[in-house]
Amino acid sequence: MSNGSLVINVGDALQIMSNGKYKSVEHRVIANGNENRISVPIFVNPRPSDIIGPLAEVVESGEKPMYKHVLYSDYVKHFFKKAHDRKATVEFAKV
Repeated sequence: MSNGSLVINVGDALQIMSNGKYKSVEHRVIANGNENRISVPIFVNPRPSDIIGPLAEVVESGEKPMYKHVLYSDYVKHFFKKAHDRKATVEFAKV
């Protein structure tokens, strides 16, 4: 990564809502100890009572939905039961 880089990691909710067009990434930070690093994590999530699933605009051209619609709070509960299970947690919403 070069100086002045900006990294935006897409989360599972956006992967589900984009019907897989944007991929959630598994990530971790490894500091090298020789250079300064500034991290500013900002999390933007649906409300617990929101239903997430492929957006109509994404599948309106006849694309088959890869994910079902799920209550976001149910997804989060599943995520924390399976935390650190790599990216398998997004499988919870697979059709």
